[in-house]
Amino acid sequence: MRALVADDHPLVVDALTLYLREIDPGFEVLGALDMPGALAQLSAGGSFDLILLNFHMPGMDGLEGLRQARDACPEIPVVMIGGSARPQDMLGALDRGAAGVIPKDYSRIATIKALELILAGERHVPARLLGGPSGLRETCAPYAIEEQAKRNSPLAALNAREREVLALLSEGLSNAGIGQALAMTANGANHHLKNIYRKLGVRKRTQAMAVYFEDHRRSA
Repeated sequence: MRALVADDHPLVVDALTLYLREIDPGFEVLGALDMPGALAQLSAGGSFDLILLNFHMPGMDGLEGLRQARDACPEIPVVMIGGSARPQDMLGALDRGAAGVIPKDYSRIATIKALELILAGERHVPARLLGGPSGLRETCAPYAIEEQAKRNSPLAALNAREREVLALLSEGLSNAGIGQALAMTANGANHHLKNIYRKLGVRKRTQAMAVYFEDHRRSA
């Protein structure tokens, strides 16, 4: 898997690199110290599975940097990180399509769990937003409800990206083929497949495909 971490504090880049490699020892992490450097990395070629941006690093211009990153890589989750971001800034980032917000005062474990959730295709909303004033709770409610929605389908536990991966798997695509179709690396596709197997309670591709086809047969 491959990530871009953009922060004007090199120690933060180093720490996030270590956290990502706890998730996957083979994680390739590229660093940038400002938004122009981040955009240069994104335009240099090669696919990414994750982009992390500091709210207040040079060149961000409010949330303009988030928009630029999403325009450059619309299929890649972009995460905002920052220690002094105001609640309205965090909510603004989520409204503009950020896959999550990770405050810098998170513990190592909390940061890793948030990154794992985002890599699995979910959104991460800090609990302090959900537990704040009623206006903030109401604004964040759609994200929380979306993640907690329950359906009768055996595929209910899968998020939207995992459903896309499973659909492509059912067409016989390899990990590399799935990654190419969804603008991610083969390792990124493999990460999603592992989560799919775990959520469906299966161990291999053919079993996951069987669940998929049976679900579609029932709903036909």
